[in-house]
Amino acid sequence: MSISRATGAVQRAMAERHREATEEVERILAAAVTVMEEVAPASPRLADIITEAGTSNKAFYRYFTGKDDLILAVMERGVALVVSYLEHRMAKVEDPGAQIAEWIEGVLMQAADPKVARASRAVTAQVALLSPRQVVDDEMASPLRELVVDPVKRAGSADFRRDTDAIFEAVFGTMRRHLALGTRPGRRDTEHLVAFCLSAIGVALGRA
Repeated sequence: MSISRATGAVQRAMAERHREATEEVERILAAAVTVMEEVAPASPRLADIITEAGTSNKAFYRYFTGKDDLILAVMERGVALVVSYLEHRMAKVEDPGAQIAEWIEGVLMQAADPKVARASRAVTAQVALLSPRQVVDDEMASPLRELVVDPVKRAGSADFRRDTDAIFEAVFGTMRRHLALGTRPGRRDTEHLVAFCLSAIGVALGRA
């Protein structure tokens, strides 16, 4: 059934407004990361973020309830990008051991790449100030943890949930330590962690 010209005009207008809103939100998120990096480890001023984004207070509060809400949005967006990156890496191999290895290496890249590490360090420092921190950490980390559950299960783990948690804590603990110290994991460090995690669940690394 065809739609009326009036309905079509409304739909086009709404689509354009959605596009403009999406672009404005992206500018604000990008500006927040820029300002966080510039002032780290201090807390960024909302006025500076709004200026960097080239927007206004009215526009900002159209999308976010305040600075804490914005920081969480920045973190969520960052997690989504990392999830996409890890999915892409893991999709290149079929062997569960190789997928676990790709996941570990991909996570550690967040500390190994200087540009990515700088942004991650600045954002995580602000998220750490939010309350309750443990709830925030768990909610943010869940999509990343879930990516490795299936490979651990398919690898034959007798207790795949606990094994997944152990691998997650070992890998993210390593990444966060490097971020906190401003250091980068070396190739041998990464290879050792991969071998350690796989051997802990009795998996031999299989890569094509």
